[in-house]
Amino acid sequence: MASLEMILEARRKGLEWLLKMRNPDGSIGPYEKGLFYYRVPWAFAVTGRDREASMLLQWIRENMFNEEGDFTGKYSRGEWTKYYYSYPNANIIYGAQILRQFDISYKGMRFLLTMQDKESGGFYDEMGENGPEGEEDIWCSSQAGLTCLITGYLKEAELVASFLEMIYEEQPDIKKKLYFVYREGEGLITKFPQEKAKAYCVDAEKPSQWYFMPGIASAFLCRIYMATGKSSYLELAEKYMEFAMRCKHLFSAPQVCKVGWGAALLYQVTRDYQYYDLAMKVADYFIEHQYPEGYWINVAPYRELQHIIEITAEFVVHLDTILCALTT
Repeated sequence: MASLEMILEARRKGLEWLLKMRNPDGSIGPYEKGLFYYRVPWAFAVTGRDREASMLLQWIRENMFNEEGDFTGKYSRGEWTKYYYSYPNANIIYGAQILRQFDISYKGMRFLLTMQDKESGGFYDEMGENGPEGEEDIWCSSQAGLTCLITGYLKEAELVASFLEMIYEEQPDIKKKLYFVYREGEGLITKFPQEKAKAYCVDAEKPSQWYFMPGIASAFLCRIYMATGKSSYLELAEKYMEFAMRCKHLFSAPQVCKVGWGAALLYQVTRDYQYYDLAMKVADYFIEHQYPEGYWINVAPYRELQHIIEITAEFVVHLDTILCALTT
């Protein structure tokens, strides 16, 4: 099993590789290919590289931030953000808030909150797909909830917690499957084309699923439990993690990453060693799959440089959380 020293070293190597990808103007990598750098300010901030993070945010401010508070400008946002629009926005805002770049974080929040369904509490995935046709999922909603929490929008964050509770209560077969997409009027979506199954359901019996769904739900619910002390949030966080732990092929893909995030925070607030062990197993996965140069590679087809930067920034953030949570 990984030691805390090994986790620290993996985080350092990942950070050092990211720093090598910076451009002289403060941007990072092939920025014209999309918003893949959305988590880099957060990664730099929690590892003590505030200057580099602030330089990237200044580049974003000048090139990819409009008067409405949306992150769109001179360069493409990338194709995938069409379907999960709120997610990169919420991540950039999170990093900006850590760095006290309040013009970005608060203006960004005003735009982000236009994508929240005030009835269900979830956040719409696609820009302009609000209302009955719009889909809301655990992933985008949980990250938006975390961002609401760190920027002081507690009421809106609690609406997300209510959304996650509703999603869980509507599960028809939680022992085997976690359906994670909701649509107004239809409720939890349980029928979809088989070729799109991964985008709607985590199957505990199959490999290479989107395990980050229960992982990020647990992480958010732990954070809002810390903020409010409401035991129902902690209980729900454990239920989502229980599902993740039932997945037979949990370590079959990098998408296990957020399970480590949720497990580490569950250990921090419960001191239950089953969560410590799970967080350490995810850390083992990170360490075993890190390339000697310090980066990580996602599943195909996400293997171009911009995707490598994206996943490396994420793993640095998760390693940081595991390191902090397991040493408190």
